[in-house]
This record gives sequence, structure tokens and C-alpha cells, in this order.
Amino acid sequence: LASAEILSIHKNNSSIKLQTKDEIQIEFPGGEQSGIGVMYSGLPRPHRGHSYKAYLNKLVNSNSKYVITGFEAGLQPLNLTRQYTRNRTDGSNGEGDGPFLYWDKRYFPIPYLISAPSFKNHPDYVTAIEESFKTWRAYEDVLVEFLAYGCNKSTKNENDGLNTIVLKTDEWPFENSAIAVTRNFYISGDGSSAGLILDSDILLNGKNFSFTTTAQAGRHDIQNIVTHEIGHFLGFGHEISPINEEATMFASANSEETKKRTLHANDISALRAAYAGVGQKFNDGNLHCEVANNTVGCLAVHSEKNNSGNYLALAIYLILTLGVGRWIVTHQKT
Repeated sequence: LASAEILSIHKNNSSIKLQTKDEIQIEFPGGEQSGIGVMYSGLPRPHRGHSYKAYLNKLVNSNSKYVITGFEAGLQPLNLTRQYTRNRTDGSNGEGDGPFLYWDKRYFPIPYLISAPSFKNHPDYVTAIEESFKTWRAYEDVLVEFLAYGCNKSTKNENDGLNTIVLKTDEWPFENSAIAVTRNFYISGDGSSAGLILDSDILLNGKNFSFTTTAQAGRHDIQNIVTHEIGHFLGFGHEISPINEEATMFASANSEETKKRTLHANDISALRAAYAGVGQKFNDGNLHCEVANNTVGCLAVHSEKNNSGNYLALAIYLILTLGVGRWIVTHQKT
């Protein structure tokens, strides 16, 4: 829902007598449609602060709620396309008015680490996690890129400037029904940097659930689950009405399910809305966390396609993360 003020009335086919300056509630599907001023998160686009002539239809059994059916630019119909959400600093799944959560586009690639102790003797899990990250960075028209930074010894979830993936098999501090939880640490408030994600950890509930990479009956496909969680890692929320259960960001997952391994059109729309642009992509230049036995370590894979300038950006990102951490608050999504 969005609140709006009627500036002028061009034509009224309703029995309700509207007047200028009346406040009305507008229920709308939103969505990003190239070049057309449609509603998106309560703001007309493409120009903030501009007024648009909207065509409204009154909702059935309501005296104050309307559906936007189009704008003056050719009366473009609004299809129900915005089924994704972007999380906000007010903790909402996209419906609030706080700033969106986001990663600073200047500091891609975003590094992540594997918690070596928690994935010991599960190299197949590590490989599946790496594939999950590659899924979100595979589009040439988005800036998203990740850097697998090997492994660390941490099993904690804290604002330490390290984006760590942890398999929790002993203590699970969240709801038992949560297969996984992604916690984003970000800058709060309403300043120019509000919503900037500083640290994001993905925690897998290995205490109450079992995982697999080989379709074992009754277990959750780890690539399926982590691909969904990386959506939260990037600041995206769950599907909202009209919900498409085929989308990666659909809120629930079944055992043995694999459809979340690949992105749905809704997920790609969210990705392009938040991180549109052309950025440098890394190819075969990541560090791999080797956890095949008790001697864990990092296996470096080099490629001449990489540019050292990206590592400078990474260093700057880490410095920034550690430097402003005291202004963060946390936000978690399952």
C-alpha cells in the first residue's frame, strides 16, 4: 500500500466524490519497466519528486483503496510483475519505508570465506556453495561479483568484516524450523550511507536438518538452500504477492528440492533493479577452501584474466568495513 494525495481530478467514473488534497491509499503491484513511470516501492519512476497522472480503479468492497491501472505515458498497463522484494533498514520485507540494504557497488568483488572447522570432511558442500555464489554473478548486465577468499577457522556469527558461511551442528540460536539464516550487519539511520551492508554471514542449521549434494532422500540440497540465502546476503527479501513458488527467493524449501539452484525471472529482476551495470568479472581466479581431511587449507587458483586493481578495491572494502562497524545494526532473514 502507498499513501497518495490527489492533486487534480481529470475524470471520475466512480460514485465516490473525490476532491483535490484528499488522501487515498493506493494498492499497486509495482515493478520496473524500462523507461515507463510505474510505481516501485511507493515512488513513481523514473524521476523521483515528479508528479504522474495515474489511472485508478476502485477496489471491490473498498471506499478508499485503488489499483493503479496505468500512467499517462501511453496508459501502460501494470502487470503483476513485482514479486520480489528488497529488504530495508526498518526490518521489513520490502513493504516499509526505510532505506534498502545494499552492497557498495564500488567495492565488488565481495569476498566470502568458508568456515573450515564446520565443513571439515565435506568438500562437496564447499564446491556446492561456490556454485551458489556463481549463480548470482553470472549476468553481464549486473555489477555483482564475489571472490571466494578461501577458508577461516571461525564458527561464529559476528560483525568482524568477514562474510563467513558456517554449518552449525551443535548450538542453533534461531528458530528450529529455519533451515538457514542470513544475518546482515549494516549502517542504520537515514544518512547517505544508511543500508550499506558491512558484513553478511550465512548460517546453515545442521542441528535440525541434514544436507546433501547427491539427492539423498529426506535431506536438503545445500546448493539449493545457499543460493536462496545469497539472495538475502545481497539484500533481497522473500517473494511477495502474487507469490511465484518457482522463484529462488520463495520463502520455503522442501527436502531434495533443487529448483532454487537457478534464478527465476523475479530474482533476476531484483538483481538488475539493485545492481544494474557492467562490472569486471573474475574467471578462475578464486581461492578454494580445501576441507577434504583434518589438514584444512586454501588452494590458490590463478588466472591471467584477473586484474590486481580489483584486489585493491577488496582491500579498501575491508578497511571500510572494519572502520565503520560501530554504526551498524543487524538484520536477519531466513
